[in-house]
Amino acid sequence: MLKIDNETFRYLSAFSTLTGVSALDCFKFNGEVIYVVEPGKISVAVGKGGSNIKKVENLLNRRVRLIEYSNDAITFVRNVMFPANPRNILMVTKSDGSKVIKVVADNQLKRRLFKDGKKLFNLINALLERHFPAYTIEVVDK
Repeated sequence: MLKIDNETFRYLSAFSTLTGVSALDCFKFNGEVIYVVEPGKISVAVGKGGSNIKKVENLLNRRVRLIEYSNDAITFVRNVMFPANPRNILMVTKSDGSKVIKVVADNQLKRRLFKDGKKLFNLINALLERHFPAYTIEVVDK
C-alpha cells in the first residue's frame, strides 16, 4: 500500500486540478515530481504543447515526469525508460524464487540508464519497489 503524506496529497490534488487526470502515484525523486498515470491518459495530462505539465511545474516549482502505468511489469519498465526502447526485456525467475527483470542494453542505453549517478536506473528500482515489489532489475550486455 502506498503511503500518502500531506505534501503528496497536495501534489496529487494540483495535478488533478490542472490536468484533469488523476494520478495513480506521486513522489519526489532527485528533484523531480514523478506522477504515474493510468494507461492512455498521458497525452491528456500533458496537454496541448505541454501546457498542462508546464502549469504543474510552475505551481510546484519542480520538474515533473509522467510515467504510464501498466499491470505488466515489463511494459511498466519500458514506460519508465521511454523514449529509450530496449531491444529486449526478459523476466527471469531465479533458482531461489526471486524474480528479475533483465534489460538487454547496448552501450547507448547503458549510458542513459547510468548517467547522472544512475538516476534512471534508480528511478526504475524505486518504481518497481512501489508497484512490483517482488521484482528487481538487472542490466545485461546485448
